[in-house]
Amino acid sequence: MASTTIANDLRTTLNVRTLDFDPATANDEFVTLNPSGSVVGIALGTYRKFMAQYMTSVGTGGITLFTMGGATDSAGSGYVVAVSHALGSNPDAVGDYVTIECNDEQIREVLATATHVCVQANLVTGTDEGVVNFIMADPLYGPTAGLTGDRIS
Repeated sequence: MASTTIANDLRTTLNVRTLDFDPATANDEFVTLNPSGSVVGIALGTYRKFMAQYMTSVGTGGITLFTMGGATDSAGSGYVVAVSHALGSNPDAVGDYVTIECNDEQIREVLATATHVCVQANLVTGTDEGVVNFIMADPLYGPTAGLTGDRIS
């Protein structure tokens, strides 16, 4: 029998998004962090901490770049890297993953005019694909219901 207690501790303090990353190119590409709006940047000012995790889901090439930083709009304009994964070991097998984390202070340190946080990756080949988990934490306004929920397209 399932518990009748409703636990919403993490879903009220974290906003977690699982995103398909299939840019079909081997160039530096932004991860679309808001798929419903097809935008790459998430506005700063609601959360203080951010984490992104890239997992290889198709292919064996892996990635050559995985960064997070600030931009001056939701399209990624003026993007400046705040943190970059060293990629000492390439996540080139299905299920391999790498993780980066930063906070709003780091973003504003490298770009004082930043209004958005963005994630960028570069896959080795245009046929490789991945999944990106993007987590926003430490909301400025305290716990809020419904930050993380289901997404069915």
